[in-house]
Amino acid sequence: MAFFNKHIKTKFEKTIGTGTILQEEYPVYFYYEYGYFAHIYTKEELGIGAPIWITGVRFDIVGDSVQDEAMTNQTLKLGQVNSNEFATNVRNNMIQNPSAGWVCSNLTTVKSNFTFSVPEDNNGWIEIDFDTHFQFNPLSSESNLLLLWENRHDDYFSYSTRPASKSSTSNGLFRSYYDYQDITMPPETDAGTRDSTGRPNIQLIFEV
Repeated sequence: MAFFNKHIKTKFEKTIGTGTILQEEYPVYFYYEYGYFAHIYTKEELGIGAPIWITGVRFDIVGDSVQDEAMTNQTLKLGQVNSNEFATNVRNNMIQNPSAGWVCSNLTTVKSNFTFSVPEDNNGWIEIDFDTHFQFNPLSSESNLLLLWENRHDDYFSYSTRPASKSSTSNGLFRSYYDYQDITMPPETDAGTRDSTGRPNIQLIFEV
């Protein structure tokens, strides 16, 4: 007698962004020792109508054409926000202070203390497989996806070129965010910079 598991999950991929802008500061800036880098991808861009489990993400990366590079002690978090762009006074912990309507919920560490490696001749997708899967719920009042990258490499690469993400514009919306520096990690309560110049193209890997 055969038994079938009706709870078998099916994997899908979703590509968001097809732009060709090269941005060295995303998904992590190899020229600085520490930093926060965040991006918003909307419910409409994901095209999801029911909760899913996100198991990984890919970034479209161009190498520096000098040598293979790697950043250690990286952390990746996912969460959900109620805005389709970063509001003013959002801090590195993704809390708005003073509060003016921005809400971030379910901020979850999906990958910690990992090494992000980019071959010098890379020109394509680099995948990050999550240690902790993230349940994205498009039915929540915070229905847009937040991706937050934290760099604690404690070193930098001083070459004239660095790995860069292929990115897309967002019609002037502030869908990227950064706060980076040397010596120490920027405080969680500091407000970073909202960025409307581009946002990394990604491929989300998820299960339903």
